[in-house]
Amino acid sequence: MIIVSISKRKLKLFAVAVLAVCLVSFGIYQIFGDQDAENYSELVDMLRNRDVAVSGEILEATNTSESNNEIQIFDISKGKVVKKMNTTPSLQEQALQIISSITGLYTKVQPFPEKGYIVRIPVDPALKVQNQYINATIDKIYVIFTEKEPPIVLILDSSEKPFVYNFNWKTDELEKQLDFNFAY
Repeated sequence: MIIVSISKRKLKLFAVAVLAVCLVSFGIYQIFGDQDAENYSELVDMLRNRDVAVSGEILEATNTSESNNEIQIFDISKGKVVKKMNTTPSLQEQALQIISSITGLYTKVQPFPEKGYIVRIPVDPALKVQNQYINATIDKIYVIFTEKEPPIVLILDSSEKPFVYNFNWKTDELEKQLDFNFAY
């Protein structure tokens, strides 16, 4: 039988050292760890579960059955659709360019600002997209315009789960074709 003798002082120092290593490791993980996934989870939860969900209001306001083939511009601060127009082949092309230029998930917690516009563009015929970011059939996109940030795009998958993406397509031509004054 071997008896190991450790003084209380050494035991306390060892416990403090282990605790310090754990805290530093946890801090490093919080800073550099799985931040994007965490922010994305918060975003999806926010979009799904808010009591008076801005996203739900927008999706409901722009998703009436008689307007499935219309482009609609939703004013976030007014809470309503402010312009409707028929889709055109060139606007369809703009939607396809946005989809094909997606660069990754939008990871900020709140994609819907207090002020801005959301443009609903139907994609007809529906487009099956399968890449590193999306695996869905897309029949409409929601382009979110804000004053301070570049536009982002919201896409619903087949089970109506919202996914928000960054993209690098310039929207100048889209804005011109919409013939709408985006006044923030």
